[in-house]
Amino acid sequence: MKKKNEDKKRINLLPAIDKKRLIKNKKRAVIFSIIIAYGFFIFLLDFTSYLKNNSKRAYIFELNQKLMLMKTKNILDKSLESAIANRKKLKNTIKKRILVIKNLEKLKVAWNKKIADMVQSSPKGIWMSGLLLQKGVIIINGNSISLNGISIYMDRLKETGMFKKIILTNVGREIISGNTFYQFKLKAILKSGSQ
Repeated sequence: MKKKNEDKKRINLLPAIDKKRLIKNKKRAVIFSIIIAYGFFIFLLDFTSYLKNNSKRAYIFELNQKLMLMKTKNILDKSLESAIANRKKLKNTIKKRILVIKNLEKLKVAWNKKIADMVQSSPKGIWMSGLLLQKGVIIINGNSISLNGISIYMDRLKETGMFKKIILTNVGREIISGNTFYQFKLKAILKSGSQ
C-alpha cells in the first residue's frame, strides 16, 4: 500500500488562468489585509492622539481656571491692601485734625463770657452801644448819664484782669429832650493770654 501512495502524483486540474487569478486574489487579500491593518493602526494612533489632546485640553482648562482664580484673588488682595492703606491714611488724617482741633480749643477764647464780664462791669447809667475787636485791641463805644460813671466803668474793666491798659479816647456831650448824655469811646488793650 505504501507503494501505491508513493506512486500517486498530484495533478493540478485547475486551468492556468484560474491559477493566476488565485495567486492574484491571494496577493490582493494580503495587500487588503495590510491596508486594513495599516488603517487600524492609523485609527489607533489618531484615537490615542485624540485622547492625549483631550487630556491636555482638560489640563489646560484646569490650569486656566486656577490662573483666573489666582488673578481674582490677587485683585482682591490688592483691593484689600489698598483699602487698608486708605483706612490708615484716613485714620492718620483724622488724628491730625483732632490734634489741631484740640490745640485750637486750647487757644479758644470764650468771648461770650468776656463780653458778659464787660457788660456786668458797667455801673447803673452806662450802656455799651458798640464793640470792635482789632488785633488784640477792643474799641468800646458807649453812653453814660454822667462823667463819673465812665470813670467807674473803666476801673471795673481793669478789675476783670482782661486788659493791660484802658484809655478813654473820646467823650462827647449830647442833650436829648432836656437830658444830658455822654457818648464815649474806650480803647482797651487785651493781655496776651486773653486773645
